Amino acid sequence: MADFIGLMTNYAESSPTFKCYRGQRDAAWPNVPALFRPDLLRLEQNEKRAVRDLISVHPNEFALDDSMFDKLVRMQHFGLPTRLMDVSRNPLVALYFATDPGDPRDSPTDGAVTAFAVPEGREKYFDSDSVSCLANLANMTANEKEEIVAVRRARLSGTTKTDEINRINAEAVIQRLHQFIRVEKPHFLPIIDPIDLFKPYFVHPKMSNRRILSQAGGFIIHGLVPPKRINFAHSIIETKFVIPQDAKAGLRQALDLLGINDSTLFPELDRAAKRIKEQYSG
Repeated sequence: MADFIGLMTNYAESSPTFKCYRGQRDAAWPNVPALFRPDLLRLEQNEKRAVRDLISVHPNEFALDDSMFDKLVRMQHFGLPTRLMDVSRNPLVALYFATDPGDPRDSPTDGAVTAFAVPEGREKYFDSDSVSCLANLANMTANEKEEIVAVRRARLSGTTKTDEINRINAEAVIQRLHQFIRVEKPHFLPIIDPIDLFKPYFVHPKMSNRRILSQAGGFIIHGLVPPKRINFAHSIIETKFVIPQDAKAGLRQALDLLGINDSTLFPELDRAAKRIKEQYSG
């Protein structure tokens, strides 16, 4: 544990850039939102319908959400894969998830804590216009999202950046995206730079959710899957720290002594009851 803390301290002090962390029990897993996992391709293709289905059967749960981002946070909380990727501002929370032993029937794996260095322009709050643009892609059909990619690709030669943005925002599919954004932001200016729809951003959420508060949580929101040839300026830089599988049990015990365990990170009643049962069983 001391080695990990020293490693994280050196990393955090290496630059003043904002940092956040994500833990995974299998170091081989990519850092992508669950919606974009290869085995959930059908869900990704039907993202709009899945969002509508959940809201339609539980409208009261979403009645107080002011924005599509708020709705996605709630959906993520209840287990629907979204374009949000959970991260934490606390590397020890990430370490907890990296030391998950997994199903005992499966082969043991090394875990990983991935650190994300987030440039200033990629750090946003829940009410950011950029966040609204990406979150409301969840209201677009798969065909509409493909059309946005095609519109962005069909850049006219000889046009200025301003002329190109104006042209793209006049396209019907982009104006439909404007409509969804204006539901939550009536005064939204229709000047989306389409490349921004491909950029991931770190988002500071509202700390109104007990789990987010307990986990010092945040999200990296992903928009459209970028073509390989797009090179973003000021990218979010990932650094992976592998946690050997034979060190997981000892690190979990040390984290428990520090008050980082299932019941503190998941403060819902069922999780607390499960931990108390385990404490007094066997």
